[in-house]
Amino acid sequence: MNSQTAKTRGPRRHRVAKFAVATAAVATGFAASVAALPSTAGAAGGTTVKLVSHGSLGKILVNSAGKTLYRFTQDKPNKATCTGGCAGLWPPLLIAKGTTPKGGPGVTGLGTIPSGKMLQVTFKKHPLYTYALDSGAGAASGQGVGGTWFVVNTSLKTASTAGAPTSSGSPGGYGY
Repeated sequence: MNSQTAKTRGPRRHRVAKFAVATAAVATGFAASVAALPSTAGAAGGTTVKLVSHGSLGKILVNSAGKTLYRFTQDKPNKATCTGGCAGLWPPLLIAKGTTPKGGPGVTGLGTIPSGKMLQVTFKKHPLYTYALDSGAGAASGQGVGGTWFVVNTSLKTASTAGAPTSSGSPGGYGY
């Protein structure tokens, strides 16, 4: 292979590698969302959504495991539009049918909408999601992704995006 051929193949290899990483992230997110589905007993007995302080983002909502909750600005009130591959990367906060989401101190306005055989938790009619690429409790790396994903605070105002990652402009605002 000559140097010209190597130059033209380099960008292609980079695109293929980026695609592989994105595909793995979606698959991992889907597996994580399936593995994280709550049992009826867990949803019925514990707090579903808590309010915590998070540095420059202020007071934000997290799930019972401490994972940051996000809203998707493309959603309509009580209508989740993040499905399929999107929901693999942005798993909805789900509880079992027949249960009611419970808010910790300072959290009011929780509700639910149907999501298959489960219920998706809403806050002030906005469907709630986690981000599969957050490293765990306290992480908020989904803040500002695609200009459409934002952590949820009690006022539903968009938290400051200073220092927050953004997507590279991928279509659909899914951040992948």
